[in-house]
Amino acid sequence: MKHTNFFSVLFLIVSPILILAQESNPFKPSDGILIDVFPDTDSFLNGVFAIDDRGYVELPLVGKIDVSKMSKTAFTLYIKNTFKTYLRYPNVYVKPVVRISLLGGFTKPGLYYVDLNSSLWEAVLLAGGTQKPAGIYEMRWERDHDEEVDDITPLFESGVSLRSMGFKSGDQIWTPSPGDRTVWDTIGDIIPILTFSVAIFSLYSTYQRDSVFLR
Repeated sequence: MKHTNFFSVLFLIVSPILILAQESNPFKPSDGILIDVFPDTDSFLNGVFAIDDRGYVELPLVGKIDVSKMSKTAFTLYIKNTFKTYLRYPNVYVKPVVRISLLGGFTKPGLYYVDLNSSLWEAVLLAGGTQKPAGIYEMRWERDHDEEVDDITPLFESGVSLRSMGFKSGDQIWTPSPGDRTVWDTIGDIIPILTFSVAIFSLYSTYQRDSVFLR
């Protein structure tokens, strides 16, 4: 009981520190930053800007700046102060996003920047869903060519966030295309052959047994 109380107190102390650290440094190398200048939809600042592996983002007119140690508030103020001449409205919204690839049998396969607070369902929706009706149940989550989870269907159905799942920039979601053959397709082809073979063997065994009796 004492140990349980100790870890509970430790969790209460550490959690706010971790949350504060995350809020203080939300922009990670290889991620991206979404900038939205509302309601000016024509602003050259609107869009996603990639963060390189050193933590720098390249912005129009000013070039590269280090965002790895900037908070969302600090970066928002930087945008407002640096581009105030070009801002028709003072509304600037920024959000960190991660880069993931949706490959294979998606309607619109490709690379997408997504909010970590989004669910896997929302990420799949960006790619237009799967081409195969059962494509959702055949999805694979890969990182550096290794499969992260054997079956991500429960995570898809539960609607948990990508952050909770542990997604990182560079992760891939793959699902087979309609023309691709899967293990289940191969099994589906083999089962009728095995069934037929077993039936023939059973008939032959019965014939042999009856022949012995007749003798």
